[in-house]
Amino acid sequence: MDLVEKDSTQVQEEQESLGRTLKSGEIDFHIRSFFMSTLNKGKLSDYATLATGAGIGYTTPEWRGFQARFNGFFTFQVFEYNVRVPDPITGAGNRYELLLYDMNDLSNTNRLDRLEELYLSYRKNRFKFTFGRQKINSPLLNEQDNRMRPNVFGGFSAVYSGMSTKLTAMWINSVTIRGTVDWYTIEDSYGVYPFGRNLYGEPSDYRGKIKSKGIAMTGLQYHKSGLTLQGWNYFAENVFNMTFLQSDYVINIGKTRIHTGIQGFHQIPINDGGNPDTQKTYIHPDENASGLGAKIGLFSGRHNVSFNFLGINDKGRFLFPREWGREILYASMSRERFEGAGDMHALVLKYDLITPVKGLFAQFGAGKVNLSEVNDYRTNKYGLPSYYHFSGMLDYRFKDYFEGINLSLLVVNKAPQNREMMTDRLRINRVEMWNINLVMDYRF
Repeated sequence: MDLVEKDSTQVQEEQESLGRTLKSGEIDFHIRSFFMSTLNKGKLSDYATLATGAGIGYTTPEWRGFQARFNGFFTFQVFEYNVRVPDPITGAGNRYELLLYDMNDLSNTNRLDRLEELYLSYRKNRFKFTFGRQKINSPLLNEQDNRMRPNVFGGFSAVYSGMSTKLTAMWINSVTIRGTVDWYTIEDSYGVYPFGRNLYGEPSDYRGKIKSKGIAMTGLQYHKSGLTLQGWNYFAENVFNMTFLQSDYVINIGKTRIHTGIQGFHQIPINDGGNPDTQKTYIHPDENASGLGAKIGLFSGRHNVSFNFLGINDKGRFLFPREWGREILYASMSRERFEGAGDMHALVLKYDLITPVKGLFAQFGAGKVNLSEVNDYRTNKYGLPSYYHFSGMLDYRFKDYFEGINLSLLVVNKAPQNREMMTDRLRINRVEMWNINLVMDYRF
């Protein structure tokens, strides 16, 4: 065999070897169906919809430290009731159900597809570097995966994973947001969701008017002997800086565990808060919000009960774009957030139960949230009344032949603390309402 034939054979063998390697990668499938309904009081509009969809992802084998992944997902609407129709009494639009689809294109019911993760990573010892579109989970900036599709972020990340310590650093310049199919630059992501009022009581006017190159996120997580510490900093270039700290400690007393925790955050504006015009800025230059949370819980046998607290000062509003994630605070409950609030405090009781039925879990919560006056927009961005919050969830994970299927039922109710001051405008999709969710996930 001459030299040309040998080279040709070697190239063919290398190509076949590469093909075999790629074929050994991991393919994952995800099927999701989501029924959601909101029931408002009286003659206000009720809403219901059923969405379903499927996605496929592929992760290459790791080769000399390199690895790549991509995944995509499509969604379509099976049926809907009133989701795209303004309420005839108040003129208000839908709040919850629409985010299963594309809030930017109300006519789009079956072309809801998007490429989500798409990245190349490199691992060396305990370091991992990732470039491209990737999922992130942190206390404030995260997937927000409680509709059909999550948030996914574009940028570069570096992670060190030690025995008890994890360090994270990331620069983020783009995001695709839950309830949309588009990708946004970070500065264009401000104001994709409805954005409340400014300090002067006027509708916020910062959409498309914020200047920012991106987000620098850093995190430190430490765990050892029942103690967990974490600290995160979110630097939204030219807009704000948010620092978040949390400490949790578990005390073992026989078969009982006592959970304690404390968390806090502090926010300051950067430059002019995104725009020198105070009526078009995201955060006013005078706002300096701080919050403090605490919890104490008892875990014994199948039962886990906790008392949770959150307080935010009156020096400004806690502002973190809802487009970037859902705050994970001790007092957080489904279907409402504390973002946009100042001069508030919340008390929440949570109870988790591992039921005697194998694979069935239950969770219940009850909270009292005291907010400032609905027309005090210096500390109440969305004009929410003080309310009581109740939630119940059942989660069942199938086993054996149906392993991979997960079925969840979530029911939420919110009621005003002062019924006499309620108007239809304050009530619709906010308080005196029920929100019902039935979700089926199948991953394999």
